[in-house]
Amino acid sequence: MKKKAISQLLFEFVSILFAVLLALGLNSYKQNSDLETEATFLREKIFLECEKNRASLDTVYRANLVFKSSLDSMLALDEIEGNFNVSISSELLTKSAWDFTKSSRSFSYIDEDFLNDASELYERQNYYMHISNQMFQNLGDMLISNPEPRRTVGISNYYLLNLNASAAELMNAYDAFIDKYQ
Repeated sequence: MKKKAISQLLFEFVSILFAVLLALGLNSYKQNSDLETEATFLREKIFLECEKNRASLDTVYRANLVFKSSLDSMLALDEIEGNFNVSISSELLTKSAWDFTKSSRSFSYIDEDFLNDASELYERQNYYMHISNQMFQNLGDMLISNPEPRRTVGISNYYLLNLNASAAELMNAYDAFIDKYQ
């Protein structure tokens, strides 16, 4: 009788242990599945943010090319009016999807190559934003000091040349990223 009670107790213990382990396994599977789904969502958000930033940067780049062309013409023809207006375009590029992804629990479920490439792209974007902010600050300081119009045109032309070169490099990086992960 004691053997039967021990075997029944052992059977119940194994059954309960199996049920607990099965529940833990299913819960872990569901959590991993949820994190993978969230990782896919975050990856798509990063990709969409990069596409949006690329389009915004393209608009700014084209507007600045037109303005630079008019500056080049002024310098070449030496037709600079005393009331010269600077009209350099700028756009704030977003990085909220990247910041949110870095703080997410599902960060480790995103492809490592994608994360490395996105990180490098956002670093380039930060560099571009730093250059454009510094350029606008310098240009503003220059305009406050009210230099002669020819000097204003020359310095604006120089800043636009550098800004457009940086924007073109960033657009190429966006294109490479988008093409790779599309």
